[in-house]
Amino acid sequence: MLELLWLLLPVAAASGWWVARREYTGRRRRTTVRNAEYFKGLNYLIEDKPDQAIEVFTRMAGVDRNTAEIHLALGNLFRRRGEVDRAIHVHANLITRSSLTAEQRRRAMLELGEDYLRAGLFDRAEELFRELVEQPDHTQVALARLIHIFQQEKDWRQAITHCDRLKEIGGESKQRETAHFCCELAEEAAAGGQDEEARSWLREALTRDPDCARANLLLGRLAMRAGDYRAAIVAFQAVERQDRGYFPEVITPLSSCYDALGQLDQWGAYLREVQQRDHGGRITDALVDWLLRQEGEEAAFRFLERELQEYPTLLGLRRLVEIQLGRGMGAGYADLHVLHCVSAQMLNSAARYRCANCGFIVKSLPWCCPSCQQWNTIKPMPDLVMKTSG
Repeated sequence: MLELLWLLLPVAAASGWWVARREYTGRRRRTTVRNAEYFKGLNYLIEDKPDQAIEVFTRMAGVDRNTAEIHLALGNLFRRRGEVDRAIHVHANLITRSSLTAEQRRRAMLELGEDYLRAGLFDRAEELFRELVEQPDHTQVALARLIHIFQQEKDWRQAITHCDRLKEIGGESKQRETAHFCCELAEEAAAGGQDEEARSWLREALTRDPDCARANLLLGRLAMRAGDYRAAIVAFQAVERQDRGYFPEVITPLSSCYDALGQLDQWGAYLREVQQRDHGGRITDALVDWLLRQEGEEAAFRFLERELQEYPTLLGLRRLVEIQLGRGMGAGYADLHVLHCVSAQMLNSAARYRCANCGFIVKSLPWCCPSCQQWNTIKPMPDLVMKTSG
């Protein structure tokens, strides 16, 4: 309720200004009545009765250029409270008034566009913002809103065009966003079997943002689909250099590429190189798989023992228990089985990805956070680490 009181204060202030102006013009009798209404509205605010206060201020606000601020504030208040229909009614009514100045009308259009966005009426919002784009004082805001609309509608070409225009007029550079829009177009092309078009969009993505790990991840997948495993390896390895946080996404396809080329020794050497920079559980897990194939169970077990002493992770513990269970029955077998089940259940139930911006967690990888709408902020979560004392 306190937050609502703060939201209503601009309405009260605008109403007070309006009352004072009327008093200044000498309309004393009518002003006395409005003064009483004004203070009545303030009392409702003090008594935590926002609905009654809104009713009073609305009744006071006959629409002309001197009361436009009251209507704008009322409409904004309704939108913030979630009463979008009432906000639309107030702002739409305001726009139709011939008594407004040109700037007041443009401000009302901007607020009505925000109402339509909140209501999900993107076509109506787009119409208003397209008109406002041509007004120098509102161009940047209108472009930003149009970009948001095109993202929601998945009109990636229009989103790119408007991002470029925003940059041209000195607005915020959206190179990361436009790179992802290119990746979206690449995925659409690849889904339709247009691999060369997809590659073209991915090259464009890397031109716009050289650190776009998603672009190389997709290039690697396209190369694998074409049977070009060497090109796929180059693309997947670039992901680790661009953004190490996404490396877990390429471990499995990289392993498949080296396997297809019969280069398992090179795969093991590359994993050991990466491990010098990152002792994450998934890299350790990949090395265990490689050791099991190349050097045997005992080598994998000894490696895990050493690794877990310095870098204990739940994933590493599960693999160690798996190897021990694979050796057959013996003392403590039942306990090991329980430990394996518990660790596996914990890993399977844990969220795999988290947004670095807002903390949103999810089990699959969306490149745009569903919560905060930021691109490239959701990444694989760090492995569950078992803290050791001392």
